[in-house]
Amino acid sequence: MARLRSYAAWLVVVACGAAVGACTRDPAAAAPTVKIRSDIVRVDVARTREERTRGLGGRASLAPDAGMAFPFDAPERPAFWMAGMYFDIDIVWIRDSHVVDLSERLRHPPPELDPQTAGLPEYRPQEPADLVLEVPAGTVQARGWKRGDPVEVSPAVRAPPPAHAP
Repeated sequence: MARLRSYAAWLVVVACGAAVGACTRDPAAAAPTVKIRSDIVRVDVARTREERTRGLGGRASLAPDAGMAFPFDAPERPAFWMAGMYFDIDIVWIRDSHVVDLSERLRHPPPELDPQTAGLPEYRPQEPADLVLEVPAGTVQARGWKRGDPVEVSPAVRAPPPAHAP
């Protein structure tokens, strides 16, 4: 009986430790999200040069509530292209927690087009941006996003790249 009580006490200690750990986790370790108005988008974050170059290239699709975020240290007018893309996207250009520009229904290139020789179009915002969000085509229209809309970014999106990143 004493052994059973000891085991039960051990289980309570482990459960409490797990609960405390879950409540005190580093917020930067939480899932990265971008919230525009009341719409939350779960994002993969492209932090390194290689991740930014690849972007969504090679993926077959993107879930309706998912996207890819590209954070920048300072506002700039980065060029984006759709090399290796298999689906159309919308791009939301963000600065200082507000939407500054929108590029909608950008068409993916035909699969036979060689991005190395084809001169794919480049897309840039009209104003500098410090965060770029790619989402499935039609998302901007479906959710009614507009320039000036407020944006909240989870700490995990702005976290610095790993120390070994290029």
